[in-house]
Amino acid sequence: MAQYAGKIDVESAKQFEADHFDVYLGEDHPGERSLCAHWEMESRPFQQWPTVPNNPVGTIDAKVVDAKMAKRMSFAARWGSACGTPFDAEKFLADHPQFDWLKDVLKSRRSEPWTEFVAGELR
Repeated sequence: MAQYAGKIDVESAKQFEADHFDVYLGEDHPGERSLCAHWEMESRPFQQWPTVPNNPVGTIDAKVVDAKMAKRMSFAARWGSACGTPFDAEKFLADHPQFDWLKDVLKSRRSEPWTEFVAGELR
């Protein structure tokens, strides 16, 4: 993070939100310890706290704001994972039948593009 000190802008914040680096493993590994929080992809859970492999939880959106945007009462957001990876509930349940008990409530999430929202603006 030292290289970003005083230089964080909206675009770099979006990249941070989409980060898959796992500091525990020291490698790119989308899972429970990455900022993008792909618990559903986590096959090697950290055993310090009780977790379940491939648990379908984690982030479902991403939001960033800077001082200029805050003054305009706006922010940028993305529905779905910050990295743009969609979640296919049907495929997930086929691959992980231990979660069949969620079949009536687990929904697919497609990924939407980053969009700026402004207070009072209707879209």
